[in-house]
Amino acid sequence: MSCATRHTSLGKALVLMFLLACAGPVAVLGAAEDITGPWEMTMDFGGRPSFATLTVSKNAEGAFAGKWGSDNLSNVKFDGQKLTFTRTVKFGDNEFTMSYAGTLKDGKITGEFSTDNGPFGANGARKKPIAPAVGQWDMQYKIGDRDMTGRLALSQKADGSLEGKWTSERGESTISNVKFQEAKLTFDRTSSFNGNEFKSSFEGTIQGDKLAGTFKSERGEIPATGQRFGAALLGDWELTVTSDMGTRTSLLMIYPDLTGRFEFFGGEIPIKDLKFEGDQLTFGIELGFGDQTFTMSFKGKVDGKTLKGQMVSDRGTSEVAGKKIEAAKPQVSSIVGTWEFTREGQDGTKRVTTLTIKPDMTGAYKMRDTEFPVTGLTVTGDQVSFKVTMKYNDTEVPMTFKGKVAGAELKGEFISERGTREAVGKKVQ
Repeated sequence: MSCATRHTSLGKALVLMFLLACAGPVAVLGAAEDITGPWEMTMDFGGRPSFATLTVSKNAEGAFAGKWGSDNLSNVKFDGQKLTFTRTVKFGDNEFTMSYAGTLKDGKITGEFSTDNGPFGANGARKKPIAPAVGQWDMQYKIGDRDMTGRLALSQKADGSLEGKWTSERGESTISNVKFQEAKLTFDRTSSFNGNEFKSSFEGTIQGDKLAGTFKSERGEIPATGQRFGAALLGDWELTVTSDMGTRTSLLMIYPDLTGRFEFFGGEIPIKDLKFEGDQLTFGIELGFGDQTFTMSFKGKVDGKTLKGQMVSDRGTSEVAGKKIEAAKPQVSSIVGTWEFTREGQDGTKRVTTLTIKPDMTGAYKMRDTEFPVTGLTVTGDQVSFKVTMKYNDTEVPMTFKGKVAGAELKGEFISERGTREAVGKKVQ
C-alpha cells in the first residue's frame, strides 16, 4: 500500500469516527416549546468529550431549516414536540447520511441519529450569551507623572458570574466582586508593592472594545482607560482548507477570552495554546479517538478581515484561507412593544388593558394595575398567539389570544371558557 493510499484510508477512518461521535440528539434548555436558535452539543466518544453546534431557524411561512456546524441540514421538521432532520456530509468521493429523530419534553430533547454503524446519543443546551465585559483589556493609567499599564483578564463562569485577574510588570493583583450590568463594569482590586497592600475599587463603562473608568481608593481617584486585546481576531471565521485530499469549508471560532474552537466535519475541537502577537496567529488542535491522539498546528497572519496560513500535521500540510463572518444584526419582531386594547364595559365605561412584549419575547398583560405573565408566545410572520391566565380573587380564567399584526395594529380574538371576544390593540410604544 502506498503512503498516499494509507493517508487517504486513515483520513476516511478519522472522518467517519468523528462524524459518528458528533452525530447525536439535542437536549434543549431554554424557552418552552421553542427549538429555534443555537444549541451547544456535548458528546462523549471513547471517554473524550466532543462538541458541535446545532442551529435551528424558522422562516416567515413557518418552515424550519437547520445547520450542524457550517453544514446545512435537510428535511428539518418540528411539530412542537418531535424534531427530525437529515444530515449529509461528503468527504472526497464518500457520502455519509444520518437521520435524526428526537422528542421535546420539559425543555429537553432526547433522541438519536441513525447511521449505518448504529445509533449515537448526545446531550445539549442552548448556548449562553457571553457578557460583553469578558476578554482581556490592556489598561492604562497614571500615578503621579508615571505611566502605568496592566492586563485585566475577565472570564465568565458556568453560572454566568464573572471573575478577573490582573497582571503587570509589578506582578499580579487580586480582582474580586466583578459585576457587569447595562455596560457598567465594577470590581475591587488588591495589590502589593514593597510589602505594602493597596486596595481600590473600579467603576467604568464599556463601549464596544473600549473601557473607561476610575479607580477609587483612600488616596484619591485615578482615571483609567482600557482597550480590548485581540479585538481584530475575535469572532467567527469561514475557512477554506486545501490539501491533497481536496478542499473543504470549515469554521474557526475565537471567543472574547481568547479561547476558541475549530470545526472539523461538523464537530468542534477546542484549540490550544493560542497566541496572537501583532498580526501573527498560532494555535494547536488535538484530536482524540479512544487511545489514539492526532495533533495539528496552525500558523498564519491576520490582515483586517482575512486570514491566511498553514495547518500542519503528521499527514502533511494544508493551506488555509479565511474571511471573517460579519455578525447579522438582530431582527426585532413586530410584536415587540406596548399595545393598548380599549373596549366598552357593560356600564358604558371604557376599559383599557395593555400588552407589553420585550425583545427577549417575554411579556405581560395588564388589567386594572395588575400584571399577568404572557406564556406560549408564538410569532409566525404576521400571525401572533399567546396565553395568559387572569386571576379574580380565587378564580383563574385562562385565555388564548390569536391575531395578526398589521403595522401599529394588533387585531384578533381572546378565547376563554366564557366565549370569544374580538380585540384590537394600538401600538403606543
